[in-house]
Amino acid sequence: MHESLSISKLADVPQFLEPAAKGMWLEWWEEEGHPIEDVYEELRTSLNKESIPTTLIAHDQTEFLGMVMLVQSDMSKRPQYSPWLASLWVVPEHQGKGKGIGSRLTKELEALASNEDAPHLYLFAKLSLRGFYEGLGWQCIEENVDGVDIFRKKLS
Repeated sequence: MHESLSISKLADVPQFLEPAAKGMWLEWWEEEGHPIEDVYEELRTSLNKESIPTTLIAHDQTEFLGMVMLVQSDMSKRPQYSPWLASLWVVPEHQGKGKGIGSRLTKELEALASNEDAPHLYLFAKLSLRGFYEGLGWQCIEENVDGVDIFRKKLS
């Protein structure tokens, strides 16, 4: 576990908007041909006081370590599922190594969704991440949907 790891809402640490946008864009959006401005726009929606969408930021004093989002929908083909854990991303040099950043971000987002009285939370992830999410108590409810698994977590 990272000794001085803090988790904050992006609205409370807006100085991390730029590194969060860059990480999110490089991980998912660039390959799909989206301009980085679209990512900034997506993240700026988290700066409001509404609980959905919310972006949580992992940081160590002044260093950005990772992020995760709570969104209404993250898969247009599954409108019946809501809300979603989306865009869990940890800076590559901080991934693994027993720091627990991804796990901590996931658990903090689960608590946030639970506080909003959501009975379940959903996510989709690369097939290679199944063990990570199952280890955190998530249940795979749809396997290999266009190269991703869909998970659900009961919150209450």
